[in-house]
Amino acid sequence: MKSFSLSLWERVGERAWGRKLRMSFSRFDKYVDRHAQSFVEHLQTLCRMPSVAARGTGMRAIAETVEQMMQRVGIGTRSHRVGNGYPIIYGECGSGPQSYILYGHYDVQPVGHLSEWSVGPFAATILDGKLYARGAANSKGDLVARLAAVEAYQKTFGKLPVSLRFFVEGEDGLGSPSLYRFAKENADMFAAEGCIWDEGYKDTKERPVISLGFKGIQFVELRAHGARADLHSKWGAIVPNPAWRLVQALATIMSPKGVITIDGFSSQIAPISEEDAEALKVIEIDEAGLKHEFRIAGWVRSMKGAALVKEHIFGPTCTICGIRTGHTEAGMKTILPSLAVARLDFRLVPDLTPSLVVELLRAHLDERGFKDIEIIELASAPLAKSSAQSAVARAVIDSATEVYGSRPLVYPMDPASGPVGAVCGASSPPTPVASFGISHAGSNPHGPDENIRLDDFLQSIRLIGRVINKLAEAKSKTSGVAQASSGHAGISQSGKHS
Repeated sequence: MKSFSLSLWERVGERAWGRKLRMSFSRFDKYVDRHAQSFVEHLQTLCRMPSVAARGTGMRAIAETVEQMMQRVGIGTRSHRVGNGYPIIYGECGSGPQSYILYGHYDVQPVGHLSEWSVGPFAATILDGKLYARGAANSKGDLVARLAAVEAYQKTFGKLPVSLRFFVEGEDGLGSPSLYRFAKENADMFAAEGCIWDEGYKDTKERPVISLGFKGIQFVELRAHGARADLHSKWGAIVPNPAWRLVQALATIMSPKGVITIDGFSSQIAPISEEDAEALKVIEIDEAGLKHEFRIAGWVRSMKGAALVKEHIFGPTCTICGIRTGHTEAGMKTILPSLAVARLDFRLVPDLTPSLVVELLRAHLDERGFKDIEIIELASAPLAKSSAQSAVARAVIDSATEVYGSRPLVYPMDPASGPVGAVCGASSPPTPVASFGISHAGSNPHGPDENIRLDDFLQSIRLIGRVINKLAEAKSKTSGVAQASSGHAGISQSGKHS
């Protein structure tokens, strides 16, 4: 009888706390609704500032603006610059025994061809409830949403119940070289209970996707050299053509069926763990919806169902991101190129590392007589992977379930990549990570007409507020890291040859 009474009172207490929490967040949500227009305008201000890291235009101005936005919501900031790199904005707010990292970046991808955009890429135009701008989805929208949540939480409840540490960089599009160096030199600043990343979206069925890690990446450039300069194509019968040479080398790397054929590559891949295999069982891809969205007829190797999910999350990739050679502009120009260049990115799964991929690729090309093909390492990042049992993962998953009304899809590892290894692998043991964002299936980050839905933006603010609250409830750090390749968390030097 005694134990029954205790259980009963525990249940009554839980219900009372639940009612109190709902009432409290009703106030929080009302604050978000009242200030929605202001939050959107802050995002438009940021999106109207061109910040393509590869070009360097406007980077100092946007770094200053981001720091001012952080300060405006009560975040104490310090700007750090590593060498000639763009500033890393560090911010702290809140108090308590537990600290959590929030990652963000203010740089964006190149615009591409303006003719493919329906609106100006930096106009931050709002049409039919969507904000169109380069960087809206990746990832200025996420950054502004998190700052808005900090503001709303403090205005509603007072001081944050946990310590939040913001790291906002400007070199995500360059491979984050400054952040890697900064993390290595200041590992103590990255010691935390968990990390919240800014990659995530709603899929074609409106299901929020949360990821507990990211694939690694090795980004390389292959070069084939010919004559000292472009020649008249009449010499094509006797002068070697570097374009053909490069194409022939590339053809040895991937089979016609889309299988990576680099010697020894597949044998290095670790088997999927039991925990990850169980997680894959509840994940499904909206195949028909995505094929319609992408305007494609089918998937590589005609995969479907569970095999498609497994390959998407745990399959390594080798993607030709671009090929440049000869004359491809308007008008005819019959030339024999002097140079052919291809840029490839490899997305890495356990136990592949950036350095191992370059080593295997070099040996593979040499074995087939392509010693003349130059390999230039442009950027790299190790994979990072956490458990669903970590405190930060549970807080994000539970909060998302509350806000969206259904349990989110939880990916053991996001197919994308980023400097997660630098941030989460700086301390030992590595810091657990959970990632979510404001994008939707049609956001098209990195492509033309990048956009977010304003409703998703505001909903994300509500989500972050609840995540902060649940993190405060976590009693102790849960070590839930399955893997974080901190030993390989360095970016390759730009221009490194092999």
